[in-house]
Amino acid sequence: MLSASNIDKPVPEFLKASYGIGHVNLQNDADGKIRRDVLLFQYRQLYIPSFSLSLAAAFLDVPNNQIRAKIGTSIELADTVRIPVTSGSQLLVSFKKSQRPFQVFSFDDVIKNKIPQDAFQRAFKDKIVLITPSAAGIDNPVTTPVSPQMSIGELTASTIWTILNSHFIIKPSWDRYAAIAIILIVGIMISFVLPRLKAVLSGLVFITFMFALVGGSIYLFTANSLWIQITYPFLQLLFGYIGVVTINFFVTEAGKEKVEGESAETNRMLGLSFQSQGMLDMAFDKFRKVPVDGETKDLLYNLALDYERKRQYNKAASVYEYIEQHDPEYKNVGEKKQKLLKASETMAFGSDSVLGGTSGGDPLLGGDGSTKPTLGRYEIIKQLGKGAMGIVYLGQDPRINRTTAIKTFSFADDFEPEEAEKLKQKFFREAESAGTLSHPNIVTIYDAGDEHDLAYIAMEFLDGEDFQKYTKKNNLLPVRKVIDYIADIADGLDYAHEKGIVHRDIKPANIMILKSGVVKITDFGIARITATSQTQTGVVKGTPHYMSPEQITGKKVDGRSDIFSLGAMLFQLVTGELPFRGDSPAALMHQIMNVAHPDPRKINPKLVKPLIAIIDKALEKDRNKRYLRAGHMAKHLRALGMKIDAVIAQKKQAG
Repeated sequence: MLSASNIDKPVPEFLKASYGIGHVNLQNDADGKIRRDVLLFQYRQLYIPSFSLSLAAAFLDVPNNQIRAKIGTSIELADTVRIPVTSGSQLLVSFKKSQRPFQVFSFDDVIKNKIPQDAFQRAFKDKIVLITPSAAGIDNPVTTPVSPQMSIGELTASTIWTILNSHFIIKPSWDRYAAIAIILIVGIMISFVLPRLKAVLSGLVFITFMFALVGGSIYLFTANSLWIQITYPFLQLLFGYIGVVTINFFVTEAGKEKVEGESAETNRMLGLSFQSQGMLDMAFDKFRKVPVDGETKDLLYNLALDYERKRQYNKAASVYEYIEQHDPEYKNVGEKKQKLLKASETMAFGSDSVLGGTSGGDPLLGGDGSTKPTLGRYEIIKQLGKGAMGIVYLGQDPRINRTTAIKTFSFADDFEPEEAEKLKQKFFREAESAGTLSHPNIVTIYDAGDEHDLAYIAMEFLDGEDFQKYTKKNNLLPVRKVIDYIADIADGLDYAHEKGIVHRDIKPANIMILKSGVVKITDFGIARITATSQTQTGVVKGTPHYMSPEQITGKKVDGRSDIFSLGAMLFQLVTGELPFRGDSPAALMHQIMNVAHPDPRKINPKLVKPLIAIIDKALEKDRNKRYLRAGHMAKHLRALGMKIDAVIAQKKQAG
């Protein structure tokens, strides 16, 4: 409770004529506004009522000795009014909401009777009349919640009105404990609840609690005149939430930076993986998600070189341009970009411009040699030769440093796009089947792919030559060697036939003899694609000297068709002549289907009868009369070879 050390009494004349006295002490709140009136002031052993309390008691005919006080709780005016007060015996003033809550008359008008009698009676009868100064410079107005400039008289009138009408604002005794409880609840929520929630849910909880706190306080004030102090819980909640959001932001940003760093490394590794697999577009997409530092620029530069090797000049220029945007001075990216753009403008497009085209030039190897061209993951070293459907290159697999032969096929030359795509898919299925073959007399297929509308097969590189040169009479191989070679080829065919794979194009050009003496069958799976091409285009590339009758008639073929072709090749290798000949493809086909082959001994009298029997059985028109399996033919040939060796050995012993 507030106490005074001194009392300033009114002048004696006023004191003698007064009904009573009361103190006037104004207490501002922290915001400078006046909301309360100190009803009692302690002076030594006395309790001095305020001017407002004294006037209210006098109006109610309550003498001062009938004013009872429960310090810090309430003040009672006899049994008439019970006034709730704060711990400092302060009354919370309830201000009237109207702009002119009380009637105000000029003192001069009153004493000179300028106010009409009826108006005078209504204004002053049975009312408390306050005479206070109001002129500017004499009265110092105060600031209240309802007015920035309220006269002392109006403030006193508001206090008296609050007491007489019992329109009290109650600050309950438990207000402090309620505030402490709310502070604890808010503290727990800020410390343990909000940090665990996602941003949106956390915001909703904050807004809900804020509305509950403020709305509850407003409701208690307006409906029950209870004033609950929520300033500290409100500020705690507000700044606590701001703190939680700020901390979460920095934590999230730190986590984001960490994730971005990890993501950048992941994209870098994915880009390198895609690049190593030849998927350059996907590699570029991943590299663009990585911050462009020195290491990334090196990766991008190498990627651009890979695009150059694949003759994708526009894409290489795009990569150089991307580097140039971040570092124009990096190496020679600007110069290389301009050269590539110029090269792409003058580059010819179409089937002849791609790898494997049938034109005289070779665009893949026709560059300035600054970078090695690539096909898939293979580096192209040089051209080995040309076939009916494409070019064969010597290549290098940089991943395992293995030399390969790469055979290319350009389906765009003879087909519409849809047909070319279907044929390409068929090509991959055949290449996949051929890739399962693993036999010492069959060329190994390593890989198959496509690039620039071009399909290719990467296969074992053979250091040798085909049998084509040994089909001439003046350059025939010894019959004994021919028998062994054909037996090895028959073994290879037998192995493939067991796997359900038919060659369809056995001929001297597709048999390689290596420097080591080993023979290899090439082009497994390719002949079927070539046959499809010839059928759909109506063009026969080459003459079908080695085709079986069932191939010519378009019947479904099996391993016995390869046996017929092998028999025709055997005939040619031991005689130097083809078993069937004609002036035109139609005549040749007629010979193969209807005319028996000539007796090989009429061409080469030195041939033994068992060999003639093997040739005759292999060249039977009816496939049911041929060898059922190539393995059987190989067995007969090896048996014949052993007999020949035995005869030669006997002659040497006899001689």
